[in-house]
Amino acid sequence: MKKILLIISILFISLYAKDIAFAQKVKGEVTAKDNEKTITVKQSDWLSEKMLITTGDKSGITMIFKDNSVLVLGANSILILDKYIFAMKEKSYKFELTLNKGTVSFESGKIGELSPENFIFKTPEATVGIRGTKFMIKVQ
Repeated sequence: MKKILLIISILFISLYAKDIAFAQKVKGEVTAKDNEKTITVKQSDWLSEKMLITTGDKSGITMIFKDNSVLVLGANSILILDKYIFAMKEKSYKFELTLNKGTVSFESGKIGELSPENFIFKTPEATVGIRGTKFMIKVQ
């Protein structure tokens, strides 16, 4: 049943070009800020490119992206959803994230499979090009 809901959710996401991921699970205080406003993120909320995601103490969020990538952001973290392009018909892919603080667990989806050179994960100390399917990063 969970897999069916996930598939339906992913298909629904693809109808919204601006939205790149949805909040599958939210624990505690999670906010998302774009150019216009800051919102308190709730389960099933949509997240957009360029958003700044912040988690508080004992908080976290699981995000599912259009290409089925899964990102889990831990407590006291700051993440920017810099750039996301997933256009299979045009074979155009780009996935850029910046973790300024905190922890991330990530499992890549189709972009990591089809175009790993277009996946970039930035931190204050390094830029990481991902060639595998799963990783975890911690930034102090």
